Amino acid sequence: MQIETRDFGVAEVDEKDVITFVRPILGFEDYSKFVMLMDQDITGFAWLQSVEEKELCFIIANPALVEGYAPSVDKDTLDALGGEYTELWLMAAIKEDAVKTTVNLKSPLLFNMNNFTAVQAVSDDDLPFRFALFGGKEQ
Repeated sequence: MQIETRDFGVAEVDEKDVITFVRPILGFEDYSKFVMLMDQDITGFAWLQSVEEKELCFIIANPALVEGYAPSVDKDTLDALGGEYTELWLMAAIKEDAVKTTVNLKSPLLFNMNNFTAVQAVSDDDLPFRFALFGGKEQ
């Protein structure tokens, strides 16, 4: 299927790759269908593009970029995903000065790519919403 994207124009995606947020992303309750797009020239980041609204696209970061990051996940969240998650990503806020880019450690995105479902979890851990990705501190 073809979708219009905010950053890549028209993209061809397989319908089986559409991820359904079984709990919506906070503040975006009207949208549940997304695809993950990658740019092979950029490592550690991906685009989470809405299938329902071309202007709705989030840049997400691989949590491996944050040393030691391991948020706790409650049982209800795991149950919503079918009992497990296979990938974890962080919402990123890319700044004009890339050194000031932040990620949300408090509310990671959890994906079960076995059944193509996802949730935005809110961790009970004492973690910042704005963590300087390249500076290692709360913003």
